[in-house]
Amino acid sequence: MNRRSFTKHFLSVSALAPFLIPYNFNFSQKQQKKPIIIDTDTANEIDDLYAVVRMVLAEDFNVLGLCSAQWQHQLSPKYTVLESQRLNDDLLRLMNRQDIPAPLGSELKMGKPWGGYEPADSAAAQLIITEARKFANEHPNEKLTVICLGALTNIASAIALAPEIINHIEVYALGGKYFSDKSVWDKDEFNVRRDFNAFNFMLNAENLALHIMPINILYDFVFKQSEVTTRLSGKGAVWDYLVARWKTNAPNHENRVFWDLALALAVLNPAFAKEELRKTPPENTQRDIWIYTEINEADMFNDWWSFAESHFRK
Repeated sequence: MNRRSFTKHFLSVSALAPFLIPYNFNFSQKQQKKPIIIDTDTANEIDDLYAVVRMVLAEDFNVLGLCSAQWQHQLSPKYTVLESQRLNDDLLRLMNRQDIPAPLGSELKMGKPWGGYEPADSAAAQLIITEARKFANEHPNEKLTVICLGALTNIASAIALAPEIINHIEVYALGGKYFSDKSVWDKDEFNVRRDFNAFNFMLNAENLALHIMPINILYDFVFKQSEVTTRLSGKGAVWDYLVARWKTNAPNHENRVFWDLALALAVLNPAFAKEELRKTPPENTQRDIWIYTEINEADMFNDWWSFAESHFRK
């Protein structure tokens, strides 16, 4: 997630204790849904939670795992992955989806500070490996979808540990900037900086089906705190939790770009965004990957509110 304006306020479980009452959603059609794994630095900001709720409750998705990702930087708490893990566990409890595995990701980045691709093993990486191998056996002609909303540490490490899974997964990632009119890349972006080695590893991974949503096409996908508060408050525990997250994490920010929700919605409904095959940066292995070049903000905005309202507690 791009974070042009970062806050020192972090969400605590105690602050949200009144909201930790699960809602009973019906998932009887799970076997017919598209299998996905979500990998996210949930505690880093606000929009991750909205993306997670949208995907977990999606009628078209069968979430095989919700992995926590690190987001280390100078202003972050000591153990960022544990912050994300706590929120992941809360969200699954609130949605009554504790059947979904929620493995802990790596707190360490891939490789060394000066480079390298040594994997940062974790329970999250192992879950990705296990599910990818299982999927390959059951669906040899299809690919398991992995959606990454933060640093690519866990997915890159999974591939480094088990290279054979590369032909059986497709990865959707948020990060970097890409200027399609000039075919120019810019890696100076929050998610990329959180694990530069992992980002380059993924770009260099030949035969990997990779889709990247650059953050510079998302600046107009803005939500307002006042509207979120008005429309979600009192509609159920999970919705109150989303409201409380904004008030705790960025109480003085009325407007925020919902980067991660945009990627989630683009995967859910490809008509909401445009993808093009483009070359990787010149310093990386030259190959074609999918790049999102534009999104339909209005359709995405309407989708979120229609979805939320359809799940409000009556």
